[in-house]
Amino acid sequence: MTDIVILIAMILGIPLLYFLILQWYKEDFDQEKNKTRKLLRSWQEIVVMLLAEGALVKTWFDYIHGKESALMFALLYTVLVIMTILCMADYWECIVPNKILLLLILVGLIEFAVQGIRNLQGLLSIIPAVILGFLFCAITFGIAYIVSKGSLGAGDVKLAILLGIFLTGEYVVGTVFYGSLLSAGFSIVQMLRKKLNRKDEIPFVPFLYMGLIIIYLVG
Repeated sequence: MTDIVILIAMILGIPLLYFLILQWYKEDFDQEKNKTRKLLRSWQEIVVMLLAEGALVKTWFDYIHGKESALMFALLYTVLVIMTILCMADYWECIVPNKILLLLILVGLIEFAVQGIRNLQGLLSIIPAVILGFLFCAITFGIAYIVSKGSLGAGDVKLAILLGIFLTGEYVVGTVFYGSLLSAGFSIVQMLRKKLNRKDEIPFVPFLYMGLIIIYLVG
């Protein structure tokens, strides 16, 4: 019974945290329509929330059946919440806000610190996967940023590196793979439809978000 109550609280926490954090941040948006936007009213936001909650349920059952550690589950939940916010922010404004990235860093570091105090051995056991995730994203996105000559935003690179650290190599490789695959497929279809050309930029975080959801569900 307790497990169900906790799960329900976390499910409700996703839209609540999404609303509170974006309500706090949205004055910093560039477009006036986004500064005054009423949150959780669009169908895109509803779809993002439903996907996040489905991914959370799957991850929760993995955790209670011993497939994930308490630290890893906390990190996965934090990333999921922040990515719902960044997905919509990038969709609306083609930006990855530094303030929200700093929030991810702060919460993630607190979770690492708490784990270190409670179970130092458990923290040390995850460090190799953290390093692997960091190196994977730093190298792949660093090269992509240079090759694209800035078409890939610096915010995308910073986000990817943070995902590498907090998702670890276990989750981030699949997230990036599926996200890049979906982004490439979308771009090809839109170019065939003459809706895009090679110089057009599209927000990458929504595709990275979809990759995250896929890897949560199948990982």
